[in-house]
Amino acid sequence: MACRLAFVALLATAVLVSGCGGTAAQIPESARLAPADAVVFARITTDDDSTQWQKAERVLERIPGVRDTLVSAIEQELSDEGLDWETDVAPALGDEVVVVATAKLRPIVLLQPESEEKLAALLAKSDEETVRGDVDGWVALAEKDTDLADYRAALERGTIEGDESFAAGLDALPDESIGLVWVDMAVLTDELSPLLQQATQERIDLGIDWLSASLSAEDDGMLVAMGARTPGQGNTHYEPALFRRVPADAVAALSFGGTQGALDRIQGQVDVDGLSQMVEEATGVSLDGIVDALSGEGVLYVRPGETVPEVTLALAPPDPDKTWSTVDRLARKLALEMQATVTTSTENGLEVSKLVVEDVTIRYARLDADTIVITTGEGALALLSGDEPKLVDSEAYLRAAEDVGLGDRTKGFVYVDVDGMLPLIEGLAGESIPAEMRDGFEAVDSLVFQTSGDGDTTRMTGFVRVP
Repeated sequence: MACRLAFVALLATAVLVSGCGGTAAQIPESARLAPADAVVFARITTDDDSTQWQKAERVLERIPGVRDTLVSAIEQELSDEGLDWETDVAPALGDEVVVVATAKLRPIVLLQPESEEKLAALLAKSDEETVRGDVDGWVALAEKDTDLADYRAALERGTIEGDESFAAGLDALPDESIGLVWVDMAVLTDELSPLLQQATQERIDLGIDWLSASLSAEDDGMLVAMGARTPGQGNTHYEPALFRRVPADAVAALSFGGTQGALDRIQGQVDVDGLSQMVEEATGVSLDGIVDALSGEGVLYVRPGETVPEVTLALAPPDPDKTWSTVDRLARKLALEMQATVTTSTENGLEVSKLVVEDVTIRYARLDADTIVITTGEGALALLSGDEPKLVDSEAYLRAAEDVGLGDRTKGFVYVDVDGMLPLIEGLAGESIPAEMRDGFEAVDSLVFQTSGDGDTTRMTGFVRVP
């Protein structure tokens, strides 16, 4: 352990990972402990009587082996230090741990210990000195006297409670959480830019003003939420029309669209000419062609196949003719390298190009004037265009969509039927997975992660359903 401060922060992190937590009001009362110019504010509730703590316990208990494994790992880590959570750590931390990074990027840890003696004993486990003081009824821990003095002086100039960026960051998160963090990314990026520029020879601008995140326990799963302000991104919402075509038995699906702004930003951060040359040498197509293919709506999904999983990519690009040419050149470049041949035939009235690579047949075709499909499945084209049951109508998907508030328009999302992935995993492995791992998979219904937001604010919400 580098220092006592790091030791306490590590224990606080372990609490977050273990699923122990509490309720966070918007804005939390403990925000008064962060100066107005703080770069980081984080809080973790360690009250084991809280609603969040109890919900997390119940969720983890429904996944065989997970809770016991986490608890055992934490207990072993503490045991190696001669500590016990109930008797040594919990009384030293109190009901809530707050971590603040000052404008000089110096960490301050704040606690309200139930026992001063237990806190002193916990800090004594480190070989290095820790400076401590009292701040508004809290114990403040710092690495140096100057860090604590600077922190107190900053508090006297004002707190972060009235900061609009801080309020917006927390407003993007649920009212109740196990723990949350807010970061002033604009300041952090400025501070780190010299290091990044030295490493990359390029000035890196992440284009993010602030970032926030939280972890919450619900009655039927765990919720991860993130928020970010990304000025200049514009309205990148789209209607996931292609996703409505995905077959009902798909076990994983990614929907994306409105990505041109993000792709433009990436291109603005790198040596485009150099990258274009590398891409064209490797693939035989231009970087512009690939960017154009991905700048419209798209969906990528996986469903069971006879021997290997079927993987299908459907695209509705701004310039379908250009994208078709890009796809065809990519296929023929791959065929040349694999000493194979691209053949063309008619299937169900569609002209389909095929490339056989080892035991996998890759098909690509224009499903209609605007849609291009690349797939490893023999019946994928018919399923996409037919009236067979669709994923969007399945009960599991509808529950997952409701969990994250997925509406008619989105900035992108991914859905995974976790227990439905079992046969695919076992098929690829060529054997059954261990019983304990199987039980864990079967306990988790689905995972969904979506991106939404208004204006310059982007919200990302993920939910793991454990019914």
